[in-house]
Amino acid sequence: MKRNIKKFLLPVAVVAAVSFAACSDWTETESLDMKNPSLETQNPGLYKQYLEALRTYKAGEHKVVLVTLDNPATAPAARNQHLTTIPDSVDFISLANPDNLHPTVLGEFEKVHAKGTRVIYDIDYAAIEARWTQILEEEEANRPEEPETPAEGEGGDEGGEEPVETPESRFLTFCREYTAGMLALCDKYGYDGVQISYTGRAPQAMVGDELEQYTARQEAFLSTVRSWYEAHAGKLLLFQGAPQNLIDKSLLAECAYIVIPALSATSADEMSFAVLMAIAADVPVDRFVIGVKTPSLTDSKDESGYFAGYEADGKTRNLATKGAAEWAVAAVPNFTKAGIAVADVQNDYYNINLVYKNIREAIAIMNPSPKN
Repeated sequence: MKRNIKKFLLPVAVVAAVSFAACSDWTETESLDMKNPSLETQNPGLYKQYLEALRTYKAGEHKVVLVTLDNPATAPAARNQHLTTIPDSVDFISLANPDNLHPTVLGEFEKVHAKGTRVIYDIDYAAIEARWTQILEEEEANRPEEPETPAEGEGGDEGGEEPVETPESRFLTFCREYTAGMLALCDKYGYDGVQISYTGRAPQAMVGDELEQYTARQEAFLSTVRSWYEAHAGKLLLFQGAPQNLIDKSLLAECAYIVIPALSATSADEMSFAVLMAIAADVPVDRFVIGVKTPSLTDSKDESGYFAGYEADGKTRNLATKGAAEWAVAAVPNFTKAGIAVADVQNDYYNINLVYKNIREAIAIMNPSPKN
């Protein structure tokens, strides 16, 4: 049976009221507990009940919410840079900058864990290829001039020739090492798991050397992830991207969720189309999460984060977060809508009446309170 959040949290709803009041001064930059006493200190017993209810809710059947926070490497300088300000009902927080965590951010892991929230990070295959291209460009720029080739019979080794390492074999080694290094952050900081991102291209359109290279590169990445996952029982694994472009899709069965990015979608139909394009043989259809983002705070020309049309007032633009939530609760026969993923969650913090107002609205749409 589908669970809703209020069923579990109503006995301790006063916690939410206190929390919202504490967040009203969102322009302040100091720690959350400096100006307003929390229920945790005022009534530890009631707060304990709240946390237990929250964890029970998240452990049950509901539409999940994953958010990505663009965390700084320095100490948080604003409220929207804290993990602890993110709505308690969020299931997963993915940190955009997973290494070199500031002690303040790292210290908040335990606080959100108490709420049943799990902290993960993303490993993007596209970033690996981009970094490799950069390395080759740097090598080319720093390459010394070639010495003159000695005449035949002059110099040279008398022994057998060493095997030559090709650029492609170098990349495969680099890919495995880079991926392993990123995976090691999970143990280093105590993350709950990782999300791997892979878009790729349609392998059906490739032949010969192109297909061979594509297969080898994909395998170097995914086999490293698989080996890590098999050695880390209890850690989460999520997939984001285009699962239909994986040649070996067996790892998808181990992924808790499959996130399908739909950052440019402006309607529910476009979101459904993105998911339908991802469905292929051996792609699980019972765990799809649709990926959207919040509107940019700095780029007025950036249309991602918005749906087509306006709210009932005719002035307020429809947001992708709300559109995705409404999409998630509309049942379809051929796949399961498990929830939503929201990138750049920190942009949604600023609202004078209620912080993270739109994220909270999306959660309420997907997991509504029971009707009286």
